[in-house]
Amino acid sequence: MTAGARTRLAPTPSGSLHAGNACSFLLAWLFARTSGGSVLLRIEDVDLARARPDLVEAIFRDLVWLGLDWDEGPAGPGDSESPYRQSSRDRQERYGTIWEDWRDRDLLYPCRCSRAELRSDAPQVSRIDDELPVGPAYSGRCRGRSRGEVGERDAWRLRLPTGPSEFSDRIRGPQRVEALDSLGDPVLRRGDGIFAYHLAACADDADQGIDLVVRGRDLLPFSHLHAHLHRLLGNPPPTFAHHPLLGDAEGNRLAKRADSSSLSAMREAGLDSRSLVGRFAPILYPDAGLDGSPLRPGELVPLGLPGPGIRDVVGPDLTPGAPS
Repeated sequence: MTAGARTRLAPTPSGSLHAGNACSFLLAWLFARTSGGSVLLRIEDVDLARARPDLVEAIFRDLVWLGLDWDEGPAGPGDSESPYRQSSRDRQERYGTIWEDWRDRDLLYPCRCSRAELRSDAPQVSRIDDELPVGPAYSGRCRGRSRGEVGERDAWRLRLPTGPSEFSDRIRGPQRVEALDSLGDPVLRRGDGIFAYHLAACADDADQGIDLVVRGRDLLPFSHLHAHLHRLLGNPPPTFAHHPLLGDAEGNRLAKRADSSSLSAMREAGLDSRSLVGRFAPILYPDAGLDGSPLRPGELVPLGLPGPGIRDVVGPDLTPGAPS
């Protein structure tokens, strides 16, 4: 990663932000602020059927409560046509232009597989000691279909190449898969016309000049896919930094679907966000001798770039005020 990293906070308003999100956002923010770079806020509401306006409002309140700022982003939760909102008309038109171009170049094919098969769109990691899924996520049953066979409700998949893929991860080091198509051809446009996260996120990162993407290791396989999508867009792939996951005392990953303690609940209970940031500090800077005392994000900036020794954490309770 070069100096002056340009990264993003990219929450999805389909559930309340939780402690795991906060740690990820803090890490991305620190990579930018310690390198003299910039931070962009992007609301990833490409799927309006799942996005909720009240959760968009909560995102802004939660980030301010955490003490994180950004250099670019929507003017506020009501700025629905911001270029930093995936649901905006301009961004939707941009995704459509890319999809049409790739369809016309026969990079895509129509798929009419079952709804259950179409859900195999992201690795499912419930515990932080889970191995990442391997092998094809999609059988390829529709791979031989042509544009002339498209049905009204067909999804569109990207045909992945067979060759290897590799990149160097900022935290986890060299990464390689022997055959990119082993990940399974991803859906880029659903049968209901909604563009997939993969297409939207990569188009946004390319158009908005993002050169560092920070996220959990559960999404590591898809960074091979996203590097490929960037190359199809004619854009050099960003640097990736896949941080370990945070878990509760039983080893379950903090996640929206697990109803983990939300930042909104902490904030509304009057808890001090410095306690939460202080608990993250020894995780992000394992060699700095930090003891978990309350800190503001800005107090970590003089420590420089977060250390490569960031590790998985199982418990204790990360909620401020909980015993260490």
